[in-house]
Amino acid sequence: MTRPYEPDGCETVEYRNPAGDVVTFRMTVGARARMMPPVQTTTLPVPSRNGSRWLGAFHLERVVTVPVVAPGTITDRAEIRRWARVLDPTNGEGTLTVVDGPSPGRYLRCTYDAGLDDLDESSGDMNMGTLLFRAAWPYWLDPTEETTTVVQGSAQTWFPFLPLVLGSSNAFGATTVHVSGDVESWPIITVVGPGQNPSARNLTTGASWTVTTSLAAGQRLVVDHRPGWKRVTIDDANAYPLLTSDSSLWSLAPGDNKIELALANTDPTASITLNWENAWLAA
Repeated sequence: MTRPYEPDGCETVEYRNPAGDVVTFRMTVGARARMMPPVQTTTLPVPSRNGSRWLGAFHLERVVTVPVVAPGTITDRAEIRRWARVLDPTNGEGTLTVVDGPSPGRYLRCTYDAGLDDLDESSGDMNMGTLLFRAAWPYWLDPTEETTTVVQGSAQTWFPFLPLVLGSSNAFGATTVHVSGDVESWPIITVVGPGQNPSARNLTTGASWTVTTSLAAGQRLVVDHRPGWKRVTIDDANAYPLLTSDSSLWSLAPGDNKIELALANTDPTASITLNWENAWLAA
């Protein structure tokens, strides 16, 4: 909603639930936890010595606080009820997206956590409230994926790939992928047959996977590396058991990653596509 007497806002954001329903917020000053997820650091005290030994640190889930201009509970009762329906976390995880701000399109996977339950109904036509959104995966993501598609027998260049050449009977290549985000990204790799025993290795991290299968012409293998989404399917049927025992669904490290892809006994109709989203600590 937009009214001439609304206070100045710092950004406009929107929440989209899994069904695609959207609420757009005029965000006022006072947002919290958008710029860095919480961190847990592990240390080990050293007996009879000063201080401790640093063992490591990792990021925790975050709760983002968003002060907003809320609809009036008298003049806009239907709209505030719609907010409740759209934000209902029992519907599943949605996205909080920057619409108008320094990083338009950057989004956070999250669910509504609190705010409407204790909304201060101080005015019949406009209220001020604070909404909380909980992100189990605490990183902001770019609005568009990085995508590379490779076909057999070609030598082409796609940003950020260097030329990747696929041979006449085996699709293979070693190239460098650059990840510009702050933290690791988790790719989705799609292999379209024909071919045998597709594999993908991140030479930078040493992790790899191989699927022991034969793909007919046009059959589609999808390997989704993303935490919480990890899956391996062939034409949408579960193929996870076909991963070799030493396989790992790896991530792309920030910066340069040397990637090797392979597909045996293929032909020019085959292709391999790699998609990922750059991930950021701050919106």
